[in-house]
Amino acid sequence: MHLGRFHAVVDHLERHFSEEDLINKLNAAAALDQYNQNRSESHIAEFKNNLSAFFTSSENVAEELLQPYAHQVIDELGLTTLFPPTPRQEINKIVSANSFDSAALAEALRKQAKKYQTKIEYLIQLDKSLRGLSAEYTVVEDNKAEVGLLLPREIVGETLPELTKEFDKISFLARAINELTGEQSYDPRVATISSSWWQIFLEVPIDQVALWAVAIERIVLLFKSNLEIKSLQRQLSEKSMPENILKLISEEVEKKVSSELRQIATDITGQFSKIEDQGRKNEVETQLRQGLHFLAKRLNQGAQVEINVGVPDEPKDPEVKEGEQPDQGVIEANAAARVRISELRKIREIGLKASESSLQVGSNAPLLLEDSSNTPPDSA
Repeated sequence: MHLGRFHAVVDHLERHFSEEDLINKLNAAAALDQYNQNRSESHIAEFKNNLSAFFTSSENVAEELLQPYAHQVIDELGLTTLFPPTPRQEINKIVSANSFDSAALAEALRKQAKKYQTKIEYLIQLDKSLRGLSAEYTVVEDNKAEVGLLLPREIVGETLPELTKEFDKISFLARAINELTGEQSYDPRVATISSSWWQIFLEVPIDQVALWAVAIERIVLLFKSNLEIKSLQRQLSEKSMPENILKLISEEVEKKVSSELRQIATDITGQFSKIEDQGRKNEVETQLRQGLHFLAKRLNQGAQVEINVGVPDEPKDPEVKEGEQPDQGVIEANAAARVRISELRKIREIGLKASESSLQVGSNAPLLLEDSSNTPPDSA
């Protein structure tokens, strides 16, 4: 993983657990054994309230921590059990197993809180170590955007020719989007790259965030609808349906996927294109379609896409001493900055939701034809 991005996620995780205070809230619920001698309805209500507070905090997760890269870091650090839906499931199981024994329930809850605490303390120590080393800290800059492709090494390969081929395909898609939206720069700049997975973050104009979001969400929706058909196909195969019937279903799915990807490219071109020449516009739409085919294939193989937008902090108006007039220029500049910040937040929300949706694509049902996605960029 890229150290700067890893550090940023670790820092965000540390702040998350500090603010939500999960351990103290769970221990408060575990204090019910103090009522063993004189347990009343009010005591039971207090226990339920404490448990509810824990559940609420455990599920109050910032969208930034639900993104693909953060998801990988959480998994690498073994913190998955501290995020929804696991805490609620684990605690409900404990309560159900010990519902008639307050002392046993309290002990089981304390034991679970200790497990959580051990993981959080490890995270806190890791964050302190990274700070102590003055490790780099990488987040997208204010007023800028980026698109990250997180690609499993096994689907890309590890040799230089394999990486070159993959980068060519990524460049093929990015160039189509840049030309479609009227960008002066043909090739995007690589912001960061790392190799646990092949994690490539490209700088993109903020105006392209909506395009990338539409592409990702439409592809995810396409997979969801066709996975239902694939599920039906598997069910039919289990019932000894003739092979020729299953093959016909599979072929229809492939045709439908290719047709819908073509429609996605057409819709995106119609919505975002700034190309005036119709002939060139058609050529770029074809390039976009082939690029989207590659992106969809990679998503189906387990890749993820992440969109980040940097949002500045709110400006502070200058303090005005009694009898003085505020600097009108500063006031107007701050007002304009707040309008822009509000716009950036909306754009970031669009990007976050789209990249979170890329985690929903299953990798167990190959839905895409091989021929189009394997067309070399230089001959496509």
